[in-house]
Amino acid sequence: MILMFKIAWRNIWRNPRRSFVMIAAITIGLWAGLFVSGLMVGMMHIRFITSIEQHVSHIQIHHPEFLIDNNLVHTIKDWETLREQLQTNSNVKAFTGRAISNGMLSTATQTRGTTIMAIDPITEAKTTGLDQNILEGNYLEEGTKNQVLIGRSLAQKLKLQIGSRLVVTFQNTEGDLVSSAFRVGGIFQTANLLLDEKNIYILQSCLAEYTGQQTLVNEVALLLYVAEQVNSESEALQANFPYLQVRTWADISPELAYIQDMGNQMLIMIMAIILLALAFGLVNTMLMTVYERVYELGMLMAIGMNRIRVFLMITLETLFLTFVGALAGMALGYITILILGRRGLDLAPVGGDALLQYGYPSMVYPMLEPIFFIQLTFLVVIMVFASAIFPAMRALKLKPAVAVRND
Repeated sequence: MILMFKIAWRNIWRNPRRSFVMIAAITIGLWAGLFVSGLMVGMMHIRFITSIEQHVSHIQIHHPEFLIDNNLVHTIKDWETLREQLQTNSNVKAFTGRAISNGMLSTATQTRGTTIMAIDPITEAKTTGLDQNILEGNYLEEGTKNQVLIGRSLAQKLKLQIGSRLVVTFQNTEGDLVSSAFRVGGIFQTANLLLDEKNIYILQSCLAEYTGQQTLVNEVALLLYVAEQVNSESEALQANFPYLQVRTWADISPELAYIQDMGNQMLIMIMAIILLALAFGLVNTMLMTVYERVYELGMLMAIGMNRIRVFLMITLETLFLTFVGALAGMALGYITILILGRRGLDLAPVGGDALLQYGYPSMVYPMLEPIFFIQLTFLVVIMVFASAIFPAMRALKLKPAVAVRND
């Protein structure tokens, strides 16, 4: 058996140029596949993290009717009780209460719809890190009257800057329209430009002045220390507050759940397609090898080598040829992902800023789980045996008496 391994290894180097070309093709193919896969995983991971930490949070709690019409009147009546319970929950990392209302935003030249987010600046900063996304101006602080935070993309479209005046109109809890003048106190940018164009932020205390209600909360968002506890925590909260609507991030943003569930399967499909393309080249290479060695194979069978050994020899040659390229490709892919995973890859110069429209940051950190390399190894093994069958069967069909006259 050891002799068969030695013979197969020597055979693939009898035509070094062809072997090197095939090995290079496998190496480049696997490296490119791993790089693209790592890039996709990095993009999906960073989108998930930024969506959870900057916008969705792990769990959100609303008045059930608020989810239907987004009316400011549908508030969480037991906000104080809920807040006390969340403060004593050791699994909750941070939480914040918001008052949300649809309204109109008017400048001297333009008017457009907006979503007014009235926040507690301290708890909002702990929950979503909004204070870390300020590009110009200052974050909201208690005591600063009629200040508003707007997204950079919205500021550019409305030609607003720090100190610019705008008018916000919304419907209060009595159903009356209320208008008030605000000054732009800060300009922010998150990883989702669509939401940046839609949402503006003001103080809850400021909204309370126009509604006459000191406690006005429509939405509670909370982060957990352990993301895997999201289902158990949401079920516990729903049981304690059955008249409220408790939703997890998967309920709020199904596309995030889909990405998490289908991401690995998509990567396997991509690698399978790449390996399938490489398999055709490998089959062609091995067929050429068989046809060039018709006399040799016929002579081996004529002097007593049985067909099983011939089949094994061709299979081992295919195995060695593939594994040399596969090991080199996976090693290069691993090193590339390791380096870029630490330094990051900025896609902004190649149009990466457009990704912000869909919630993807332009800076991506490629990454792959170790299990993916194990799965890839299994795919390579399958490709080897699938690619070896046809050339090996062609070799087995040779008749020694005819083959030895083919010199």
